[in-house]
Amino acid sequence: MNVPGRVDLSVVVATYEWPEALDLVLRALSEQSDTRFEVVVADDGSGSATRAVVQDWQAMFGGRFVHSWQPDIGYRRARSLNLGALSATARYLVFLDGDCLPRRRFVEAIRRAALPGWFLASKRLNLSAQLSRRVLEERVPVWRWSALRWLLTAPREVLTAPREIGRPGLLLPVRDRRRPWRPGQLEFAPPFDGYGFFFGVIRDDLERVSGFDMRFTGWGGEDVDLATRLRRAGLKCGWPGAHATVLHLWHPERKGGTTSNAGLVQETEASERVEAVEGLRQLARELDAERSRASS
Repeated sequence: MNVPGRVDLSVVVATYEWPEALDLVLRALSEQSDTRFEVVVADDGSGSATRAVVQDWQAMFGGRFVHSWQPDIGYRRARSLNLGALSATARYLVFLDGDCLPRRRFVEAIRRAALPGWFLASKRLNLSAQLSRRVLEERVPVWRWSALRWLLTAPREVLTAPREIGRPGLLLPVRDRRRPWRPGQLEFAPPFDGYGFFFGVIRDDLERVSGFDMRFTGWGGEDVDLATRLRRAGLKCGWPGAHATVLHLWHPERKGGTTSNAGLVQETEASERVEAVEGLRQLARELDAERSRASS
């Protein structure tokens, strides 16, 4: 059974060809109040610029840093995240998007909420294009900013989440008391379209549902599919609290997921299936077969 404060933890950072953002995410992770975690960069086929960022940070994190990489043959985020999970060593896995900056007590908040019977989702504070540009170009360490500093930030520089009553609800812990360790709490529903920018789950639970379904290619849906199957396996969704709110760098809006991905989500929702059709188990067998061929 998990004892809060004693969970070993891997942060799996999903990235593809945005080395400037990845560098800031890794810098924010290097400044965490709780340093007892491993970093896995789950790379969906990035080139030399991302590899240079990874190499720069390997020395900083030492043995607590892994780079998983797969060839770039299209958008295969679900497979990349599964590969990152297989490369991780900890019993608790946190999946974080490579354009989301964790605040300084991010890991601390997750460790406390990493309880049996729950998976975790969070909120995000969307940074405007102007502020994102400053953060990227001037290396502004916004992950260090206090809630008061954010409250004083000009409204045009911060875009709030839907269904939130202003910025205090995202960053002040008194706003929302839903936590996994409080008895009788309702499930948390992420205020954005899905769970893709942050997902926390015990490894055994992820393996029980065979991880992300790798049939999802193109953008969108693999996170909702995973959440559906975890709930079907008996888990509930919790929120680690305001310190786990991530700071999302602006980028041009995606035009929505593929039609096939929407169909896959509907297929899962209409079924009683718990395991991914093409998930962790299939990827592990594929990698074992590759290693066998390489050694023969």
